[in-house]
Amino acid sequence: MNDDRADLMLEILKTIQNDLGAVKREQISQGIRLAAIEDHQRGIMTSLYGMQADISDLKTRVDRIERRLGLTDTEH
Repeated sequence: MNDDRADLMLEILKTIQNDLGAVKREQISQGIRLAAIEDHQRGIMTSLYGMQADISDLKTRVDRIERRLGLTDTEH
């Protein structure tokens, strides 16, 4: 292999190496972004579960109030 071909191959390999480095950096960035999205989704789910518990507690209280006031249907 002459020097021109060796230099050309070396330049091609350097370009591939640089491109691969850029791909790796982008993968790391996307991993960080995905982790942030997952954390945000966990927060939303926690809030939803809390709201469901609050709604369930309110339903229980309303049912008890209706029973005390005699407002319940006998079909329940």
